[in-house]
Amino acid sequence: MKKFERVIIDELLLGGANKTIVFPDQENDDEVEFTGVGYFLTLKDPAFQKNRAILNKPDIRGQLGGVDVGCLAFVENHELTLECYSCEQEIYSVNREQGFQREKT
Repeated sequence: MKKFERVIIDELLLGGANKTIVFPDQENDDEVEFTGVGYFLTLKDPAFQKNRAILNKPDIRGQLGGVDVGCLAFVENHELTLECYSCEQEIYSVNREQGFQREKT
């Protein structure tokens, strides 16, 4: 997990039922699935709730390696999945490596 992903997840969890998550210390791409227009990063932990929850507040938008993106997360079946998506451009692993710049609102 990248540091910016940890910050985004923390912000999306703020105020939710899963406020405390122990993240792995190292950045590990094994759980990342690229879809062309985005990617999914999935974390598994028995402490995550089983029932589905969509974490989309606050509205997180910015640039991922020069591509306009938005981010949200889902919790279900003891998994948390961060989705980073673009509506207009493809996202590649190189974009993720270049980091996330938050849009100022």
